[in-house]
Amino acid sequence: MDLKTKLKNRISKDELDEIIQNFDHNKLSFEEIINLLKIKETQFQASWLMTHLVEKKPFILEEAHIKLLVEIVENTSHEGLQRNIWRSLNFIEIPTALHEALINLAFEKLENHRTAIAIQVFSMNVLEKLLINQTELQLALKAILELKLERQPTPGLKSRATKIIGKINSRIHY
Repeated sequence: MDLKTKLKNRISKDELDEIIQNFDHNKLSFEEIINLLKIKETQFQASWLMTHLVEKKPFILEEAHIKLLVEIVENTSHEGLQRNIWRSLNFIEIPTALHEALINLAFEKLENHRTAIAIQVFSMNVLEKLLINQTELQLALKAILELKLERQPTPGLKSRATKIIGKINSRIHY
């Protein structure tokens, strides 16, 4: 069975591991996975596969791939797809040319109280990484996170927001 047919249906963790093993043995190209991200019926499963591959091999995501991921996040309401893409972005070095678009998008996700908690957490991680030399934006992120801790104190959000606030405070010497 080819990968496209396989990813049209929900796959198990064992099947995912088998596909990753095929990738590791050069039986599968990353471009094939990227192309499956462009097809609605395979997007989610392909994103799940991609996030596991990127976690193991962050260097496989090139700038053109990252641009595509940003476009997908901007144009989809599928929470699982967004979550997988934001998670993948946590493992990579993001090209400077994409910083502004991702910063804006991440702030948008973080400020929207309807955004799933996992997406908010992964987007705040991306923001923390991208804002390292931007004091004003770090302070804006800190203010948003403090507000979230008051209004949406879920365990995952609380844990990550507290860590990021601590990092911001240590950088800005509060």
